[in-house]
Amino acid sequence: MGEGRRVDLDDPASWSGLDEHGMLAMGEDFPRQCREGLAIGEGVELSSRYTEMPANIVVCGMGGSAIGGDLFAKIFEEQLPVPVQVVRDYALPSFVDERTLVIACSYSGNTEEVLSAYREAVARGSRVLAVTSGGQLEQASLANRTPVAKVPGGRPPRASTGYMLMPLVALAPRMGLVPPVSGAVNETLRLLDQQADAFGHHTPAAGNHAKKLAQHLAGRFPLIYGTAPFMGPVAFRWRTQLNENSKVLAISAELPEMNHNEVVGWELGLGMVNRPAVVFLTIADEHPRIADRLLITQELLGEDADPQVEIALGTARLAQVMTAMYLGDMMTLYLAFLNGVDPYTITPINTLKRRLAELT
Repeated sequence: MGEGRRVDLDDPASWSGLDEHGMLAMGEDFPRQCREGLAIGEGVELSSRYTEMPANIVVCGMGGSAIGGDLFAKIFEEQLPVPVQVVRDYALPSFVDERTLVIACSYSGNTEEVLSAYREAVARGSRVLAVTSGGQLEQASLANRTPVAKVPGGRPPRASTGYMLMPLVALAPRMGLVPPVSGAVNETLRLLDQQADAFGHHTPAAGNHAKKLAQHLAGRFPLIYGTAPFMGPVAFRWRTQLNENSKVLAISAELPEMNHNEVVGWELGLGMVNRPAVVFLTIADEHPRIADRLLITQELLGEDADPQVEIALGTARLAQVMTAMYLGDMMTLYLAFLNGVDPYTITPINTLKRRLAELT
């Protein structure tokens, strides 16, 4: 954990050697990544079969490659005339058939669960679309002549969300799934540009929300709560970024679901968790009952939880989700530095993959 090393987030020299792979720079270039992802989606060649409305949509992915599917499903939930399901598994649901649009998302192109689902989708005659930087998924797409949105490689999947999501944002209206999204896209990019400047390492902590939030969470156990339906996936994303970037355990849950179970755990939870830090992710136009639940839930958690409310920016769902997610991404990178760890390394995951490969 780098005990004894004092990190000043306003002094890059103090975290020298903790970011040898440039994860902070990858975070800071998120707006550019989103623009590239949109252009990639615009350039995908689609046959007439892909412009017919499917009966349903299934997005297959794991880890950092799956979050794009979660965000896609929630961002367009109010516009899509057909259901969307995100599958984090080897097998597809039984309803998947030739009328289903299956989107296989694997940044590396070698995720075994996604490859299994892709092969099953092809066998069932589904309309299959891939988003990947290469690997076996690209090879299979070329062999089966199914469309592929090929994104740049060489990055961790969790630092490539713009590449994994924004091609789908561009493709959705092209496939007739949703109305034009240019207004939402323009607002999103404008706000992300502003955030890139406000959250960048050159902006002092006094005026840098990402740095201040990292300082608030440093040395504490983060519990991230998002409101259904839009902030739930973002809360999950914050948790997984805290896991992988900051190397800390965290809890994420969704309101109102946590009101039916997790809130009871707080009766004894504070006796087992030292200095919890709760962050609520909300949007400006919450359902009135959700707003009521937020107030009551904060009271139930008590003063020891030190609850803090974060409001997503913008009016478009895309903007609200992406701006809230981006704040979390940048915060977890700074928190990694405060914890004295390299946000790039994921030794336990790599060890697990190696052990699995030895068993194959």
